[in-house]
Amino acid sequence: MDTQCSLVRRILRAGAGLLLLGLTAQTELQEPFGLPTFVVADGLLHATWEDLREDIEADRTVIARCRARPEDCSSPAALLFIAIVDEGQLHQGLARIGHINRAVNLSIRGIKNSAPSDWSSPLAALTDGAGDCKQHAILKYAALRDVGLSPDSVRIVIVEDRVLRQKHALVAVREEGRWIFLNNHSAILAEGDQLTKRYTPLNVLDHVGVRAFMLPSFQVQTGSGSDGG
Repeated sequence: MDTQCSLVRRILRAGAGLLLLGLTAQTELQEPFGLPTFVVADGLLHATWEDLREDIEADRTVIARCRARPEDCSSPAALLFIAIVDEGQLHQGLARIGHINRAVNLSIRGIKNSAPSDWSSPLAALTDGAGDCKQHAILKYAALRDVGLSPDSVRIVIVEDRVLRQKHALVAVREEGRWIFLNNHSAILAEGDQLTKRYTPLNVLDHVGVRAFMLPSFQVQTGSGSDGG
């Protein structure tokens, strides 16, 4: 496990130069994409997210125990999670976000040409070591919270990929008054106006619950979330 954690650290340090796509200043917005949202209090996505929030809390207990006594830790996934967060702690602002984004992308092998996977907890995602955008998103969300970002500055965002015609999960982080998006397909950090060329925003998942973006169609998205990679 020590070898695996050391490998993650070496890879991260080698990629310390982050690729940032046009991170221009913008007015602070309450929600990603600058769109209003409304609460979705039922449906499959709501139920799935409630279960995941419980799983995240259970994982936090394991992680805290392993952080306190790593020599007694029986969870290699928890030790890897701690290594990812500790590496992020060495940086601030966009660099910290970028390091965690890249670390998670390297820790979970993307699944291609297979059926979409179910949502899973952060430690389950690391244990499996493979997954689609949902596994990447939930792990980034948990790591960014663990590294110290406030609950209201981190979101999982479900979007519709108009090119692939499937749903996709991203993570949005509010940094210095602007929303930055993390994608499992790239180490590049992007802003919302770059993503709307391809993606239609559908839902937000965070510490409050599930909300739907108020789009012109006013269609409430209550499905199971992302079905893509």
